[in-house]
Amino acid sequence: MTNRTGELLPEFTVQLLNGAMWRSQDQPAGTMSLLTIYRGMWCGQCKKQLQALERLHDEFASRGVDVVAVSADTETRARSMANDYALHKLNIGFDVSIASARAMGVFISKQEKTIEMPLFCEPATFLINKETKLQAAWIASTAFARVVPDDILAYVDFLAQHSDRAPRGSS
Repeated sequence: MTNRTGELLPEFTVQLLNGAMWRSQDQPAGTMSLLTIYRGMWCGQCKKQLQALERLHDEFASRGVDVVAVSADTETRARSMANDYALHKLNIGFDVSIASARAMGVFISKQEKTIEMPLFCEPATFLINKETKLQAAWIASTAFARVVPDDILAYVDFLAQHSDRAPRGSS
């Protein structure tokens, strides 16, 4: 992993289903971003996580956190997944660059089932603070080891009460 908490996340740009581009270092002043990388449309554990993020979307927004979920899936696959999972609020990105994901320390797997992409990202979540620096990272090598969105929301609340606290894990 080349990034550390307290430092800028490597430049990461992804196309969203709504037609916009999301950039890791272009967030509105005074806001945070939550970037969740999910495996793809076939992943049952991803479905649970994405539906939880959808459920908590307004809670994150009320705390100044922009939530985006991205994968290496194609636009067609991402759009189909968003419709199937009823993800109407969540910003969904597609065609994530494997090289960019690797630069952030994300684990990459290769296709074992025909429904999977040839290469895809394992789960990872990055909380980017108001200074566009990495506040926290949760990176997994398997679908079954991922952060629970409710716990991230609790961490955001903790940070609101302890705004002077430096990111952990940066030593």
